[in-house]
Amino acid sequence: MQKRIVIAAGGTGGHVFPALCLAQALSNRNYKVEFITDNRGFKYLSNIKDNNIRITVQNVNNKSRITLYLSVLKNIILNIFKFLFNRPTYIIGFGGYPSFAPVLAGQLLLIKNAIHEQNAVMGNANKVLSNLTNNIFTSFENTVGINKSNKVIYTGNPTRYDDVYSSIGEYNMNDNSVFTILIFGGSQGSTIFADIVTNTICNLSNKYKIKVYQQARKEDISKIKELYNNYGIEYSVESFFNNINELYTIADLVISRSGASSVFEIIGFKKASILIPYSKSITGDQVANATYLAQQNAAIVINDNIITVNILYNKIDYLINNKQELNTMSHNLSNINLNNSTINLLENVLKVIEKQK
Repeated sequence: MQKRIVIAAGGTGGHVFPALCLAQALSNRNYKVEFITDNRGFKYLSNIKDNNIRITVQNVNNKSRITLYLSVLKNIILNIFKFLFNRPTYIIGFGGYPSFAPVLAGQLLLIKNAIHEQNAVMGNANKVLSNLTNNIFTSFENTVGINKSNKVIYTGNPTRYDDVYSSIGEYNMNDNSVFTILIFGGSQGSTIFADIVTNTICNLSNKYKIKVYQQARKEDISKIKELYNNYGIEYSVESFFNNINELYTIADLVISRSGASSVFEIIGFKKASILIPYSKSITGDQVANATYLAQQNAAIVINDNIITVNILYNKIDYLINNKQELNTMSHNLSNINLNNSTINLLENVLKVIEKQK
């Protein structure tokens, strides 16, 4: 009989993508996986066609603190009854409120469980769960908010492209007349990307030949396209790129938020970046992630509470005229050990699973 593993993740790509890496790795070992997320997370999983992976949607209402706590409580009770009648072998949560209820239910039922923290600062949901969990897996070696103990294991952060990073070389300076920029801002505070970043690119196009690949919210796409058309900029603007790995390889520069998945993909593809961390996060996780790269001279960081078109213009203008800086950042990224993240996490999970009858 196949062992059943429950994987739970919040609705952002930063939570879902590393969780999906583990789910697929377990499926390849012929384990049954129930992947619990919310409607936001489901959009990243709707095309998954794997008989060993079943997607379960459990929404959390976060319109207010009261509705948040009530919906989490409801999901805890729901999962307790579910696990009583169909007990999983193991539960692992990847952060975010949708992951909280399944993991806590497992802890109350004394089911072996773990959490994975993607960011350089531990999230609130994981912080509560960390007291009773069997293992804490981390993406960063020195995650803030975690007390040192033998249950903390540094695995790295699984990304969609772990298997290709070893073949990625450092940035090769070229004399191409076109400067290619890859832009993606996530869903949080995306007005900066639709307005400030887009207008900066338009201003730069008066001086340089720019090509843009920009991932944007659906409601912003028509406005962004209109601006680029007015300035004669070559572009591709989509709500989601299925070939983001190809775009990383051809980009000269990445402009992005600094969620964990974005940061680790930038490291893996060795791409110079301008990071604009989301400063309103309660835990300050994106600021910490961006700071990690900045301290190693591997990225430029501009806080979103001070960014202007003029500030961003000057940064990009300097990089276009000093491509050695792009090469330096790429070289410094190549010195960061990604630690075979998916394999490391899988092997640590299997150590526990395969001990159980």
